[in-house]
Amino acid sequence: MYKSNLLAISFLFLVTFQSCISSKKLNYFDDQIPGVQKLDSTNSFNNHRIKQNDRLSIVISSTDPGLTAYLNPNISSVNSLGGYLVNSQGAIEFPLLGKVSIEGLTTVEAASLLKEKLAYYFKDLYVNVTLQGKVYFLTSKGGGNIVLQNERMTILEAVTQMPNIDPYDKREDVWLIREDSGKRYFSKVNLNSKKIFESPYFYLKNNDMVYIKPSRFSNNWFNSPSSPVKIVISIFGSALALILLLKNL
Repeated sequence: MYKSNLLAISFLFLVTFQSCISSKKLNYFDDQIPGVQKLDSTNSFNNHRIKQNDRLSIVISSTDPGLTAYLNPNISSVNSLGGYLVNSQGAIEFPLLGKVSIEGLTTVEAASLLKEKLAYYFKDLYVNVTLQGKVYFLTSKGGGNIVLQNERMTILEAVTQMPNIDPYDKREDVWLIREDSGKRYFSKVNLNSKKIFESPYFYLKNNDMVYIKPSRFSNNWFNSPSSPVKIVISIFGSALALILLLKNL
């Protein structure tokens, strides 16, 4: 009977510990219900306008391989960053054209401008301009960056690409830091709430920084060899084993 009581107490202790965190804190947009939302691209997303210090990938295509190679020097560049850096005057240095001012344009508008200028020299060219952007993450397990694969990347898409997100991190208390028009904005978003879909920070922008705070129940904290919880459980288990051993003597 005594042994059964000890085992029952041990089981209740472990169950209580595992149940310390509400499952709602582990779910994304937990209060959302099935349905349909109308997307208003004007309000929820603004096309990125090229600004100083942006880095652009510009690819020119033509039927002439030699001309294509001449107009795409950065593709084979030894510079790992590659692309074209928008300088402090809002311009890039492009082969044959020299300085081209593109600050304030979208990538589509920049492609049209370059095609128009190159049409003076060459015909039947295809121009593609994309932003080589990144967003940066800080979590309880460290940090990293995510390449912006498109200009409509959401914070949820970015989270899925982070390999070191701890399930116990505070997703209801996420900091997002953004620089825009000479100002630095500090904002908070709640990934547990359906309101994230209405947030102006749902779509990420180049150089955004996202900080997901660690929870006191972080896996790092629990799995650490010096974790107080592990120490208590170890002592409790050892004491229980000793009592059972003495009981059976």
